Amino acid sequence: MVATDWSDDDAMGQLAIAGHARALLEWHNAARFCGSCGEMLVPTEAGTRKQCIKDSCKKRIYPRVDPVVIMLVIDKENDRALLSKAARFVPRMWSCLAGFLEPGESLEEAVRRETWEETGIQVDEVVYHSSQPWPVGPSSMPCQLMIGFFAYATSREINVDKRELEDAKWFSREEVKNALTFAEYEKAQKTSAYKVDQICKGVEKGQNLASDFNVESGELAAMFVPGPFAIAHHLISSWAHDQVSESGISTEKQGVVSRL
Repeated sequence: MVATDWSDDDAMGQLAIAGHARALLEWHNAARFCGSCGEMLVPTEAGTRKQCIKDSCKKRIYPRVDPVVIMLVIDKENDRALLSKAARFVPRMWSCLAGFLEPGESLEEAVRRETWEETGIQVDEVVYHSSQPWPVGPSSMPCQLMIGFFAYATSREINVDKRELEDAKWFSREEVKNALTFAEYEKAQKTSAYKVDQICKGVEKGQNLASDFNVESGELAAMFVPGPFAIAHHLISSWAHDQVSESGISTEKQGVVSRL
């Protein structure tokens, strides 16, 4: 379910099943009519496919999956990472850049385009890290596939697109480590399964999974990043704890390096 599995195998299995079910249910709710002839679609193969009822058409359709690139942009020379925040985020939360793949575009091209469009930063080397299904998006996009990368910057000056982001900043490795320390991620890990369950039931439909966690002393963190239920956490944590080799590949897992 997530990029780097939690230690609780039972919770992981339940989340994966719940996510799969919700994505299929939302797809069935949205895909009711044939896009070719306009006739009704009926479920087949235990609901994993749909087919047009018109004899002269019989078009088959498959569950929708929307690919999204999510990337941690790194400034190697100055040992910094680029994080951003959107207006929909809870206060003080920063995360990775992300964006949808466009038709005819490679994953690496999408990483470079989205980074430049949202922040004005140009990147060259793009390194695959991991992926994560995200079946808790809006009903119009019931299952996104988050594909995570490290992207290495060739420029440094930030020019934020305010239509997309509220802000974007370079953060030092020490600042990112502090952000990871501040957040009560054990608490996040225990509560996020419940939140996903509620979302799958429609109780918290459309609610962001991000929560504003405080340190045990009650002090508010100056900044924090998404918890371990999100691929963004693992991208950020891998870099912060120096689990990326000189080539950019995580020392804990093999990645696919792309230099286009």
